[in-house]
Amino acid sequence: MKHRLIASLLPALAAGCLATAAAELGIPAPSLQISEWVKGTPQNLADGKGKGLYVVEFWATWCPPCRTSIPHLTDVQKEFKQDHVTVIGISDEAPAKVRSFVESLGDKMDYVVAIDDARKTSADYMKAFGQGGIPHAFIVDREGRIAWHGHPMAGLDLALKQMIAGTYDIAETRRALAAESRLRDYLDLVSAESLPAEAASSGAELVQDLKSNPGALNTLAWAILTHPRIKHRDLALARQAAKLAYDATGGKDAAITDTYARAMFDSGNPTEAIRLQKEAVAACADENLRAQLQAVLAGYEDQAR
Repeated sequence: MKHRLIASLLPALAAGCLATAAAELGIPAPSLQISEWVKGTPQNLADGKGKGLYVVEFWATWCPPCRTSIPHLTDVQKEFKQDHVTVIGISDEAPAKVRSFVESLGDKMDYVVAIDDARKTSADYMKAFGQGGIPHAFIVDREGRIAWHGHPMAGLDLALKQMIAGTYDIAETRRALAAESRLRDYLDLVSAESLPAEAASSGAELVQDLKSNPGALNTLAWAILTHPRIKHRDLALARQAAKLAYDATGGKDAAITDTYARAMFDSGNPTEAIRLQKEAVAACADENLRAQLQAVLAGYEDQAR
C-alpha cells in the first residue's frame, strides 16, 4: 500500500528539491488583502497588536489535506478563543465556490474564512516564505510579527500554547526551519549509488535539529521509508524521527501516526504497526482519508497472518 496521506510531505520534496524561504520569522506581518469575507467578522491584524494572536491559514476546497485540517482548525479556534486567538482561512478560489463549501460544513468549519485579493496575501506570506504547498499556516504574535509557520496539524497548537504562556522561542524555531533546508542534502547522500561515510552522522544531526518540528520529522521519516530516489534506507533513523513526531503530537495526528506505523512495519514489527495504524484510523476526521488508512491497516493485517 503506497497511498500517502501526509500533507506535510512537501510537494517540492517529491520533485527532488526543497524551497528556500527568503523571509525569516520575526518580520512584521503584512496586512491581509481580502476581496471578500465569506464567514465571520472582517479582521485587521493591526487591531490585535498587543492583544491577541492570529492564525492565517492558506487552503482550497479542492485540497484533501486542507479538508482534513478544517476540523482541527475549528478545534483550535474553540480551544484558544478565550486567549484571543483568531483563526483565518484564506482561499484564492471563486467566492461562490468557497461560500457553498463553507455553508455545507456549517459548524464543522467554525472560524473566519476569506477570499484572497488576486493572491496578494498569498504573495506576502506563502511566496515570501518560499512555500508552495497547502494547507500552510502562519501565526502572527502579539507584537504583530510572523512568529511561526508550518502545517496546521504539525506544531501549531504547541506554538500557540507557548506564545500564550510567554515561553515561545522564535530563535529556536528559526533554527528548526533552517534545518529543514538540509533535508535535500541528506536525501542526496542516501540517494547516491555508494553510501557516503557522512550519511549516518548527517542524518543523526538532522533529527536532533528537527526535534521541535514534528512536521519536518514526519517528512524526513516518510521520505526515508518511501521516496523513490533513496537507495539506502536508514530504518532506525526513520523510526527515531517518526517516534519523535508521534510523541510531539500525542498520537492525535493521523498522518504522523500513519508514518510511525509504516516505520514499525518496515522494521519487522507488524504487531506494533497494526496497533499504531488503528490509532491513525481513529484519529482521522476525513472519511475518504480514513478509508485509505483503513486499507493500509488491512494490508498490514493480511501480511501479518
